[in-house]
Amino acid sequence: MSRTLLIGLDGATFTVLDALMARGLMPTLKSLCDRGVRAGLMSTANPLTPLAWTSLLTGRSPGHHGIFDFVRVEQHADHPHFRLATSSDIRCPTIYARIGEQGRRSISLNFPVMFPPRPIDGFLIPGFVPHRHLQRAMYPRELYDRLSALPDLTLKELPVDFEDERRSVQVLAPERHEEWVRFHIRRERQWFKVLEHLMQTEPWDLASVVFDGVDKLQHACWRFIDDGLFATFGSSDWAQRVRELCLDYFRQLDGLIARAIDLAGPETRVFLASDHGFGPSDEIFYVNSWLAEQGFLAWKEDAPVAPEGYINTEGMKAAAYLFDWSRTRAFSLTPGSNGIYLKLSGGPAAAAGPGAREALLRRLTDDLMKVVNPVTGQPVVRRVMPREEAFPGPESHLAADLTLVLRDYGFVSVVRSRDVVKSRKDIAGTHHPHGIFLAAGPGVRPGAALERLTLLDIAPALLHSLGLPIPAELEGRFPAEIYDAGHLAASPSSIAPAGAAAPVQPGEADLAGMDEEGEAAVMERLKSLGYVE
Repeated sequence: MSRTLLIGLDGATFTVLDALMARGLMPTLKSLCDRGVRAGLMSTANPLTPLAWTSLLTGRSPGHHGIFDFVRVEQHADHPHFRLATSSDIRCPTIYARIGEQGRRSISLNFPVMFPPRPIDGFLIPGFVPHRHLQRAMYPRELYDRLSALPDLTLKELPVDFEDERRSVQVLAPERHEEWVRFHIRRERQWFKVLEHLMQTEPWDLASVVFDGVDKLQHACWRFIDDGLFATFGSSDWAQRVRELCLDYFRQLDGLIARAIDLAGPETRVFLASDHGFGPSDEIFYVNSWLAEQGFLAWKEDAPVAPEGYINTEGMKAAAYLFDWSRTRAFSLTPGSNGIYLKLSGGPAAAAGPGAREALLRRLTDDLMKVVNPVTGQPVVRRVMPREEAFPGPESHLAADLTLVLRDYGFVSVVRSRDVVKSRKDIAGTHHPHGIFLAAGPGVRPGAALERLTLLDIAPALLHSLGLPIPAELEGRFPAEIYDAGHLAASPSSIAPAGAAAPVQPGEADLAGMDEEGEAAVMERLKSLGYVE
């Protein structure tokens, strides 16, 4: 057994990190590559934060753990509704629950879909929680008072300021860029201070934290971070300042990683992983406007047309309130899902039976693959997956009927537009299915570059690192190639019998759920990020 440190870098991609390591800006990451193992890491079918991190923490795919978006879509007789996805929606045990049963203690910081916090043997602070709910988001509850007493910790900077983010992300005014980057530098320091305090004062076996500023900066500042893009426009003093601040963020992040590794000690095994990668997006596909053109969706007469380049619904109703449901058979509710739902009740799609449903899905799939950008002539959609293919498992019925993979891996827009496809004025950063994995420490092969792993392989790797058997029901594999022959001979992996088939049920922690005001604040944050409209 080895104590294990898991550092999550939300949205990290070797495309960016390799260039930073080559320039000497991230020496800690370079050292991990030199003395350990690196590999690409395949994300979930839709590389979105909540389902991807949940897959990593459970070792189960979305069709089994039940998280498909930041929200949970519920089909009602009149029309669908959605609410925030919470920990009560996760239908499989997390790694924290599994190792707690074996007497191992955990630290879990800033992972999404962990609110309300379920009791673990250790300490847990979820991500995506408004500041006003931070106290009841912590487990155990008394952790809040303990952290509040630390003189160098500012708890109000752990969550994102939702109003500021709503105004800033994806429509970031030029004068806002510099403070935006500075804020995320400060915020990563606060999460590190919590990690540092708990690692120094509490016994632990698995310490884990997500630094999510990587994702935030790449969404809003991709053109400053990507070397090639920056070379095409970055001549102004302002652009140079933003660029230097972005580089300083990564430089300081590397320093925090170095300090965490030092705290953990030389006998601790270190894993770094991202939930997905990142890349450029140069066009917008207005999927509901396309569905309306094809006769599958009808807008209400007063549904506004989004302004040029408009992606979010700031000042507009959510998309679900813009549809004429009596004449709508297919629709998309959130950009983050990249999904199309069929109306299940009160319309032709439901009345015609399962055969008609399959025919409609085939027709939609065929027609989507024919959509082209009128400016470039390129296809907009590279793949369309029915939910049974994208998310097989007992919970797949909760997913969108179709999941789209766009040519540039961007998110669809669900607002109304006069054009179905528009080229972006400025290239934006968007999620990519290929993330990163790094490992170093006792028994790990030095300087090895491996074939790509998947998010589902991380839970088996963590369990093995902690000296525990790997439950048979986990869907990933134990990546033995991480280790040298001596370690594998001394510590062979073992498989534990499959656990009980019954899904995880909502626990008493759910009684401390978020109120309507808090949920509204989180929804505003998701809108600002472009995941929900």
